[in-house]
Amino acid sequence: KSTLTVSPGFFDIFGFEAVEGNAALALKDPSAIVLTERTARALFGNTRVVGQELRVNNNRTAIVRAVLRDLPARSTISFDALVPFNPSDPQVQRDEHEWVNCGTRTFFRLNPQVAPAAVERQVLALIRKNAPSQNPTTRGSVVLHPMSKWRLWNDFRDGRNVGGRIEYVRLFTWVAVIILLIACVNFMNLSTARSEKRAKEVGIRKTLGSERRQLLGQFLAESLLLSFIAFLFAAAIVYSVLPSFGRLLGSELVFPYDKPLTWIIAAGVVAFTGFVAGSYPAFYLSGFNPIKVLKGTYLPGKSVLMPRKLLVVSQFIASIILISATLIIYQQLRFVQHRNLGYSQEQLLMVRSSEGADKHFSAVRNDLLQSGKVEAVSRTSTPVTNIFGFTSGIRWAGAPDNQEFVCGFIFADAGFAHTFKVKLLEGRDLAMNDSGRVLMNQEAVRQMGLKNPVGQEITWGGNKQTIVGVVEDMVMESPFGHPGPLMVSYTHDWSGRHNLRLSATGDIKSALATVEAIYKKHSPAFPFEYQFVDDDFAQKFANERLVGRLSVTFAGLAIFICCLGLFGLVAFSIERRKKEIGIRKVLGATVQSLLLLLSKEFLMLIGIAFLVAIPAAWWAMSTWLQHYPYRIEVGAGVFALVGLLILVIALLTVSLNASRAALSSPVKSLRHE
Repeated sequence: KSTLTVSPGFFDIFGFEAVEGNAALALKDPSAIVLTERTARALFGNTRVVGQELRVNNNRTAIVRAVLRDLPARSTISFDALVPFNPSDPQVQRDEHEWVNCGTRTFFRLNPQVAPAAVERQVLALIRKNAPSQNPTTRGSVVLHPMSKWRLWNDFRDGRNVGGRIEYVRLFTWVAVIILLIACVNFMNLSTARSEKRAKEVGIRKTLGSERRQLLGQFLAESLLLSFIAFLFAAAIVYSVLPSFGRLLGSELVFPYDKPLTWIIAAGVVAFTGFVAGSYPAFYLSGFNPIKVLKGTYLPGKSVLMPRKLLVVSQFIASIILISATLIIYQQLRFVQHRNLGYSQEQLLMVRSSEGADKHFSAVRNDLLQSGKVEAVSRTSTPVTNIFGFTSGIRWAGAPDNQEFVCGFIFADAGFAHTFKVKLLEGRDLAMNDSGRVLMNQEAVRQMGLKNPVGQEITWGGNKQTIVGVVEDMVMESPFGHPGPLMVSYTHDWSGRHNLRLSATGDIKSALATVEAIYKKHSPAFPFEYQFVDDDFAQKFANERLVGRLSVTFAGLAIFICCLGLFGLVAFSIERRKKEIGIRKVLGATVQSLLLLLSKEFLMLIGIAFLVAIPAAWWAMSTWLQHYPYRIEVGAGVFALVGLLILVIALLTVSLNASRAALSSPVKSLRHE
C-alpha cells in the first residue's frame, strides 16, 4: 500500500475527514497508523478498526488510531495510509538538521493577507542562515508553488514556473474554438447553398409587408434555436462519453452540473454559435429582391460566392495546420522513442526491494544467477528511469569557487555498468566492497572540466570519494532532453530496486515464476512487486501520446467538417450553373470535361489554402519543437504528404457532387427555357 510519512500538523494543512477515531491526535503517537476506508476494508473487512494492530514493513507494529473517508480520485495527494515521523529514527534526526536536503516536502498554509513572495524571502533567509555557507544551494532561490497549480503549472526552469500541462489546455481550447468556427462556416455555406428553398418565402413575406429587420430576427432566432438543440445533444453525448474520455486522459473527469459558471459559459457558447452561424445567412436571405424572387428570375451572382470561397479556404487552412501538426507530433515521438538511451532496456526487470531480500541479498543474487534465468543483478537506490537525488555539494581539485555544479546521483552496488549494459569509456565498473568509489557520466566529467577523471578524488557530504570509471550518458529523466551530470555512488547498505537482466533466450513467463519463487523463499513476508524498465520508461511519453491521439481526433473531425463545407459550396455553385451545364451537355460536352470544369475552381481554393497553411504550420510546429532539446527538424516531406492527402479528400468530395450534376439529364435544367 502507498504510505506517507507525515508530521503531526498534517491535518492542520489538509482537511481530510475522519470517519473513525481522531486523526489529528493520532499522528502525535509514533506507533500510530491512519488508514483510508478502502484500505481498512481490504485489510479487516470493515472500517471499525481503531485499536487494531498492523505490521508495517514487517519490522514494527503499528496501532490503527483513525480511519479517513476515501480520497477523491482527483486528489492531488494520494495515499492508502499515514504514519507519523518517528523522532527516534536516526534518519529523521539527521533530516531535522539537514538544511540542503530537499527529499521531504514542506507545506505552508498562508494567511490571506500574506504575500507568497514575502514568505519565500523569509524561508530563503532561514536556509542561508543555517546551511553551510560554502554550499552553492545557499545562492539559490525558494519558490512557493500553490497546490492548485500542481496539475497544470508543473514545469519549472531556473526556479521559475514556465507552464506545463496548461499549455495543452490552451492548445486544445484553441483547437476547439477553431473547429466550432469551421462548423459555423459550414452552417453558413449550407444555408446559403439551399437558399432557393426559402427564396419564395422571403419574397411573399416582404410583399405582405415584413421589414428586413423582422426577417433578420426570424432567421437569427432559428439559428439560436438550432444552436440550443445542438447543445442539448452535445451535453448528452459529453455525459455518456466522459468516462471513456477520462480514461484516455488518465484522469477522472466530472461535468460540473452544479456550478452556475458552467451554465453561464454554456449559454454564452450557445449564443455565440447561434449568432456567428446565423448572421451571414440571415443578412443574405433577408436581402432577396421580392419581385425577382417571385418572378423566378433571381440568381445569385459571383459576388455572393466570394465570401463562401474565402470561408472554405479558411477551413482548409485550419485543417491543413492540424493534420501537419499531428504528423509532426508523431514524428517527434517516434524519433525520441528510438534514440540511444546509453543503456539497454531489453529484458531488464526492476524488483521492489524489501527488508528480507536486502538482508539476504548475497543469497538472493547467487540463487538468481544460478537459476539460468538471470544474466546479471545489481541494486540501485531508485528506479533507473528517474533521478530523485541532486546535489550541489561536490568538490574537487581545481573547481572554481563560483562553480554552480548540480549533479544527479544514485546509489548502486557491484556490477552496475554490467547489469545495465552501460558503455564504460574509462576505468572499471563498481565492484564488491567498493566503499568510497563512484562512477561519473560523460556530462559530469565535461562540466567538471576533468582531463583524467579516473583516480581523481572528490569530496561529497564531507566524505572523500574516488572516481573509478566514466560511463556513457544515460537517458534517465526526460527522453526529450539531453542527459545531465550523474554520479553513481557505491553502497551495500540499502536499496530501493533490485535490477535483473533476464536471459535473452529464456521464456519470460517462466523466468518471472522462477524469480518470484526465489524472492518468496528469502522474503516470504513481502509481496513480489516488479516492473519492466521499458514499460516504466514508456510512461514518460504519456503526455505526447495523449496529444497525438487528441490531434488525430481533432484533425479528422476538422477534415470531415471541411468536406461538408466544400460539399455545400459545390452544391451552391452547381445550382447557380445548372442551366450552363445543361447547355454544355446539349452542345456535346463530355462528362469528363464537365467534371474538370466544376472541379478546377475548388482545387484552386485548396491550393491557395495549402500555400497559406504550410508556412503557418511550419512556424507553429518549429516553435513547439523548441521546447525539446532533442528534436527533429521539420522537413518538406510532411507537408507534401499532407498536400496529397488533402488533394485526394477534396477530389472525392467535389467529384461526388459534380459527377451527379454532369450525369443528370439536361432536359431538367433547361425545361424553363
